[in-house]
Amino acid sequence: MKENLLTVKGLTICTASSADIQLVQNLSFQVASGDIVSIIGESGSGKSLTAKALLDLLPAGIQRLSGTTQFQGSDLFSMSRQAKRHFLGTQVGFVFQDTFGSFDPMRTIGQHFMELFKAHSALTRQEAKAKALHLLREMRLPYPERVYSSYPDELSGGMRQRVQLALALALDPLLLIADEPTTALDPPVQADILQLMKSWRARTGGSILLITHDLGVVAEMADEVLVMKEGTIVESAPVEKLFSAPVHPHTMSLLVHYHQLAAAGQRLEFEPTTLQEPLLCLLDASKTYLSRRGFRKEEIQAVCQVTLTIHKNEIFGLIGESGSGKSTLSRLLLHLEKPQRGTVRWSGNMPIRKGIQWVHQDPIASFDPRWSVEKIIGEGADYWFKGESRKKESILAVLAQVGLDETVLPLFPFELSGGMRQRVALARALLLEPELLVLDEPFASLDLSSQSKMLALLRRINETRRTSILFISHDIRAALTLCHRIAVMAQGKIIETETPRRLSQSSNSETNRLLSSTLTSCPAESKIEFEKKRETEYAHST
Repeated sequence: MKENLLTVKGLTICTASSADIQLVQNLSFQVASGDIVSIIGESGSGKSLTAKALLDLLPAGIQRLSGTTQFQGSDLFSMSRQAKRHFLGTQVGFVFQDTFGSFDPMRTIGQHFMELFKAHSALTRQEAKAKALHLLREMRLPYPERVYSSYPDELSGGMRQRVQLALALALDPLLLIADEPTTALDPPVQADILQLMKSWRARTGGSILLITHDLGVVAEMADEVLVMKEGTIVESAPVEKLFSAPVHPHTMSLLVHYHQLAAAGQRLEFEPTTLQEPLLCLLDASKTYLSRRGFRKEEIQAVCQVTLTIHKNEIFGLIGESGSGKSTLSRLLLHLEKPQRGTVRWSGNMPIRKGIQWVHQDPIASFDPRWSVEKIIGEGADYWFKGESRKKESILAVLAQVGLDETVLPLFPFELSGGMRQRVALARALLLEPELLVLDEPFASLDLSSQSKMLALLRRINETRRTSILFISHDIRAALTLCHRIAVMAQGKIIETETPRRLSQSSNSETNRLLSSTLTSCPAESKIEFEKKRETEYAHST
């Protein structure tokens, strides 16, 4: 029988202002040596708070009310500060959900590695750099030497996610706690990273506590699964049993959404209507960044001779690997950056600053941390609306659209879960009723049920308001379901633009690689129709 590496008993987390406001209630579970335990649940169910509480890293305003956490028999909460620092550096690796906030923006990636190795290893500077570059290559990062010398803001969200995982595994910890480690990764890289994590476990015998909303990842990785809802564990089971015979209605509801999304890309229901007049055009545009490496200057071609047109009332998808140039292209379309060559033409009826609204890939990086949710969402209204009553009504209306209520209005960004931040960012964009929504990885931090609701919301906005949408994502299933046309981007170029149906039959090798690497399988054998029907009935009744 395996020994328990991590044992959690009676963990309860509350707000610092009131012990009665309990965010996580009486959690108890174990992680055995060599096992992968996954925590799943809706956004705001307490998954990330639980992970941070295990290492005594709760944010300000939130505290542990009761409970113990033992690692190999030692109580983590009673450790001295020095012992805890050594423990966190060598025994546990942590991958945070917020890729931007987990790095020091004033230090290069190489300096982050050097700090880690200097504090917890006897490696020389040359040995530390060689090991860091080896880890970056393992993470399938392009040009590892360039990444090593880059600052965090020079990397895409997916690249920062892989760097964070490399740092977490650098000293071969006994336990890896990974909070949404693949949310910003495209399917091919996601599959590679998951395989790397499994290889690391096989090589070192380490354990993994995996927090995710992606049931495809759970099916691929987990041995045991914990299902959380409203701060409590409602079901715990081996992964095969959870997928084949779920017990709790909430688990069944999650599985229904998973099966619907997994099959969505096969239905391809949405074919484009007759394309209307152009709304936003990019003509032969190129964007190059100049990067300094010591005394040398190096040009990085982010976008190369791209031409595309988004029509009025069209949902246009843009997919491609992390680092392929998708986010740079979106900044050109938003007029946040100017191309070195080529032109961007806006044909909307509104001023461009109001007519195009953007949902950032890292919502937390686009918020002022000193502002409340109400001020963040209502910022646009201060410029374009008149009257506080109309502004408040509009804020409440868009909050309801994205599945939030007025209780979040006085909260600050650090008090929100990743999924809640994503929805706040979408609410801010919807407030001004733009002609074009630019959504950069809008579902990255959302659970499956929230994704389904957001897909329905975006369709409704497109149909009722006739709002055009640029949907930038690595989630190919969502793009196939939602979009009228989809462009595939690789190495800064558009290599193909097709309807979803034609794209699924493409002969292009890059497109086929993206499509074939999407995780949609269930563990063991597929569920029988009776089980699917039973899950649907339970989900609809709850």
